[in-house]
Amino acid sequence: MDNILLTGGHGHLGKELIKHFDLLATPTHEQLDITKPLKRQNFDLIIHAAAYTKVAAAETKKGQKECQRVNVDGTLNLLKTYIGIPFVFISSEYAIRPVNFYSETKTVGEMLTMVWGRPYLIIRTLFKPRPYPFDVAFGDQYTRGDYVDVIAKLIAGAIKKWDRKTSKIIHVGTKRKTLYELARQTKPDVKMNSIKDITEVRIPADYL
Repeated sequence: MDNILLTGGHGHLGKELIKHFDLLATPTHEQLDITKPLKRQNFDLIIHAAAYTKVAAAETKKGQKECQRVNVDGTLNLLKTYIGIPFVFISSEYAIRPVNFYSETKTVGEMLTMVWGRPYLIIRTLFKPRPYPFDVAFGDQYTRGDYVDVIAKLIAGAIKKWDRKTSKIIHVGTKRKTLYELARQTKPDVKMNSIKDITEVRIPADYL
C-alpha cells in the first residue's frame, strides 16, 4: 500500500478523503506549515488539498497576502520539496477563467504544478458542506460541484485510477446545475439570490 501525504486533511474535503485511503498522513497546520521550509519525507504520493478559500477576504490587502502565501508560495514550496513524486493538486473549476484573486491563485497553482509536479494530476472541482449551510444560493451561477462527501468519493476514485505516469488535468463533478438547485437538495427553503448582489468580490457565473 502507498504512503500518502494529504495536506489540508483537517478541512471539509480532507476529512472526507481520509475515508477512502489507507496509510494516509494528515498533519495539522501546526505539524506541517507548507509556507515554511519543509523536510522531505518518504511518501509515494502527494495529495495537495490545503488552500486559502476565503474568496471575499482575498480581495483585501491582508487577504491577498495570505491567499498568495498559501495558494501560490505554499504550493510551490511543497512541489519543490517533493519533486519527482506523483502530485495531485486540488484546484477550482473556476481556475480556467479566473475572475477574482482567489481563483487567480488557483490558476497559478495549476501552472506551478505543470512545471514542477511531473507527474501530476490537477483536479478542478467544487464542493459544499452537507447540508447546505447558508440561507441563500445563487440562481445564476452554474457548477458541476456537489456536496463534499460526493465529490470526495469521486476524487478518490480518480486518484486511484490514475497511472501516476501521465500528467493531466481533469474536472471532477456531477451534472451541470445552478448552485441554487444544488442547495435545494438539502435545504428546500433556501432563498435564491444573484451573483450581481455581491459587490465586494466578482463571482464567476460559469465554469465553462
